[in-house]
Amino acid sequence: MQNTDAVRAATAADAESLARLHLECWRETYSGLLSPSFVAAQSVEERLAMWQRLLAGPHADRQFVAVLGGQPVGFAGSFPPAEDRDVAELWGIYLLKAHHGAGLGQKLLDAALGAEPAALWVAEDNPRAQAFYRRNGFTFTGARETIDGWEGIAVLRMTRS
Repeated sequence: MQNTDAVRAATAADAESLARLHLECWRETYSGLLSPSFVAAQSVEERLAMWQRLLAGPHADRQFVAVLGGQPVGFAGSFPPAEDRDVAELWGIYLLKAHHGAGLGQKLLDAALGAEPAALWVAEDNPRAQAFYRRNGFTFTGARETIDGWEGIAVLRMTRS
């Protein structure tokens, strides 16, 4: 029997399963930070459209999925440096809570960024994620923003050289 446990590049064929996983992880992460009605209003269809665009786009090779027992349990993605940013940007990393602490988050981060300089935004009220990023060399820049479309949730900027 073939071992199906891996962190691998995401493909267009993963779009639907990633959309469902994204929503499940997002709800686990933000259900205590956003109102129940806001969390409940999020849809798989919106995530599916996002994943289809992303996996057909120029940076599809920077999107990764963690698979255990043939099932996706996490993902991470980044964008390379560009005109408007001088370092790579980690746009997202999510892992089902049942798999936290098993090393998959680290494998996903390593796949999405390697050791390259990078930046990210993290929820102000997510100390677990902040600690994970600090262990990986990220420090706070002092920048703080609120996301109006997410009920004004506060996010903090972190970078590593």
